Amino acid sequence: MTGARDVLEHVSSAGQELGGPRRGPAVPRDDLDPETRAVLEAIPARGGSGPAAIAASAGVGLDTAIRCLGSLAAAGFAERSDKGWRARKDR
Repeated sequence: MTGARDVLEHVSSAGQELGGPRRGPAVPRDDLDPETRAVLEAIPARGGSGPAAIAASAGVGLDTAIRCLGSLAAAGFAERSDKGWRARKDR
């Protein structure tokens, strides 16, 4: 049977990496760029944290963290609380 991997082998350049096998179903966070994903991973699930602490933990600048936090909030991944930013439990 021919699958997507077989087709990729035929249309790819010789020696080109095709990537490893998928390890599970696609999830919405798969579509995040690396900086936004790093910020999401730095947001605590409990309590909350300020943008500066999240930026430091994620290894990004404060402006980048603030931009990413806004995007993550709009996408439903994060929310503001009285203690700062926290990850949404349902994501």
